[in-house]
Amino acid sequence: MLTQLTAPIRRPLRARDRERIARRGWSRIDAALQRPCSYRHPAGRIRRIETHISVIYLAGRFAYKIKKPVDLGFVDFTDMAARRHACNEEVRLNRRLARRLYLGVVPVARLGRILKVDGRGTSVEHAVRMKRFDERELFSDLLTRGELNVVQIDHVAEHLAAFHRSSASNPPRKTLGATTCLHAQMEAVLTSLEREAGTLIPPGVRQWCEREAVRLAGHFEARRTGGFVRECHGDLHLDNIARRGNDAVMFDCIEFSDALRWIDVASDLAFPLMDLQAHGRDDLASALLNGWLQRTGDFGALPALRFYIVYRALVRAFVEVLKVRGSSAADGLARARNYVDCAARIASAPQPYLLLCHGYSGSGKSVASQALATRIGAIRLSSDTERKRAHPFAPPDHHALPAVAYSRKAIDSHYDALLAITRRMLDASYPVLVDATFLKQRHRVSFIELACAFDVPVFLLDFHTSARQLAERVRKRATDPGQSSDANAAVLVRQLANEEPLTPDEAALTVAFDTDVPLGAFQQAMYWKPLLIRLHPGGPVEHAGRSGTPPWQTSGWDAVGCQSAA
Repeated sequence: MLTQLTAPIRRPLRARDRERIARRGWSRIDAALQRPCSYRHPAGRIRRIETHISVIYLAGRFAYKIKKPVDLGFVDFTDMAARRHACNEEVRLNRRLARRLYLGVVPVARLGRILKVDGRGTSVEHAVRMKRFDERELFSDLLTRGELNVVQIDHVAEHLAAFHRSSASNPPRKTLGATTCLHAQMEAVLTSLEREAGTLIPPGVRQWCEREAVRLAGHFEARRTGGFVRECHGDLHLDNIARRGNDAVMFDCIEFSDALRWIDVASDLAFPLMDLQAHGRDDLASALLNGWLQRTGDFGALPALRFYIVYRALVRAFVEVLKVRGSSAADGLARARNYVDCAARIASAPQPYLLLCHGYSGSGKSVASQALATRIGAIRLSSDTERKRAHPFAPPDHHALPAVAYSRKAIDSHYDALLAITRRMLDASYPVLVDATFLKQRHRVSFIELACAFDVPVFLLDFHTSARQLAERVRKRATDPGQSSDANAAVLVRQLANEEPLTPDEAALTVAFDTDVPLGAFQQAMYWKPLLIRLHPGGPVEHAGRSGTPPWQTSGWDAVGCQSAA
């Protein structure tokens, strides 16, 4: 459970008195809920799990969660009405993402000397009732066992994108998600960590956080006024995501703090991204980010995404430090240090680069580029997807567009829109992979000039296969209603007849790939060896883009070639 970071060290006597009074009879309730006879269903052996503000009892096929009668400064549960309200809010909020998991709120009732969950008598407490699931299905456990994969991550991206689009967007207070609120939250976690473990944070991390908070002030306000501060989950680390059959479910959101729940959707996304990166799975983090962006089109989230990732890493570090407070648990401190190291790594702004796909419809560039983006950590910008998006944060409409959408004027306008998005991503220091045909020189030149303006490496990825294979792929794709591309046989014929060949300068920036290979080849580092060598001169190809140094931190590219092409 995420804890607020501004709780006072010393609380007034009145608060301690309220807590002492509220805890009268608490031990009896706690003891009763650990006995199988207190439940109206077979409970078996009860397992008890305690957090800062709650206790969870795993009883048979169900789990029951009650709020502890505590006053921690940031939350006051010393009044039973407040605890009941928090239980109701927990069910309401979590049903948005885990409706089948959260069954409702039940009373803990006293009849004479007997306490019974959901029984007859006088209510003395309230509990959230949930379906119990196999804890081995938590994403954190799947990751440890090496079972977490791109398919499961994509389920999270799909659900999270839909959730963010549908979440309430009218905060109860204007200060929520505002610049001053974000500054205070970042300062609180930094101060708390320094107080608890002063040597844990490198000085450069604090300085980076302070600089970014000032630099992004206008961005934060634009996002807030633009409606991107929404009622989010707020605590979306890997312990709060579970595999359920072939799907994924997200649970245990923040119910006790508006400030931690009403946040930019980018901050909500940042938590699982950070947790994956902290566990050395940059490839899965890349898959999650690309999946979310493809479904939302919210590329405007990127400028502050690193700030939010660093914040989430520092929060998790502080939680780990609190767990070992007063002890010398080396494992907990090691976990805290790992999160701080993750924050420091993310704060080190990498050098971006630009990759441009090149090839006919049916050349395999879309399937191949999806695999490549995940491997190297680039953000993939799909021409087909963005053409069918009405506006940012809208899902793409996969219905076929009218012929006018593919006129020369419309195509040029579309490439201009892709160029504008690419400019924003490069400005935010993200590596970009643009999936478009780029069959016309004027479109290639505009993107190459953009890369030169940002002084970043640029390569053309030429995907090719036989004419027969092109025709077969286009034919099959035309029958798939879920495809974003409208390309058919007639479109392919026009492309073949009107392509403008690469110039010698462009050819110098080109890496060619034959896509007449099994689909599994795209997942292998050796398939991408010609490109990885140019991105990582002298580096190990088999590990490129998996973990460690981000793949875009390279200085081995031919800047002269870029300048001559422009």
